[in-house]
Amino acid sequence: MQYIINEGYLNLPLEGRIDRTLNVLATPDGSGNTYLISRDELRPGESLRQFVERQLNELSGQVKGYQSTLKPTLTKIIAGFDEVIEFAGAFTQNGQEIHQRQVALKLPGTQRVLILTLSGFEPFSEAALRNWAATISSFKLRPMD
Repeated sequence: MQYIINEGYLNLPLEGRIDRTLNVLATPDGSGNTYLISRDELRPGESLRQFVERQLNELSGQVKGYQSTLKPTLTKIIAGFDEVIEFAGAFTQNGQEIHQRQVALKLPGTQRVLILTLSGFEPFSEAALRNWAATISSFKLRPMD
């Protein structure tokens, strides 16, 4: 398979593998909000909602004090997808409060899931949430060969 990244592409034997890569787009000094893009796959017979609920249950067990601030909600924030689920939470890690706003979407015709995340050390301002919504709604699928 031709595996494409921002900087280029390479040919990889991906048969039987799951893409769990993570893109992190942060400010150079680590301040401000960070955008993350992660990948996973649905389990056989699992719906996107079940996937999100399983991930949140696992996170709650792994991260002490995780609090949901937006329960998983079906949204139409990204055009062209049957199911997009938005959710949010907050937790403390190494004494630092972390806030996250996330969207999970299933790639059409696959079992692959993209999870798009906005992460920051402060509760998100209205301007940050507007930027998040504009960024997420701009997502377009790249034609696959």
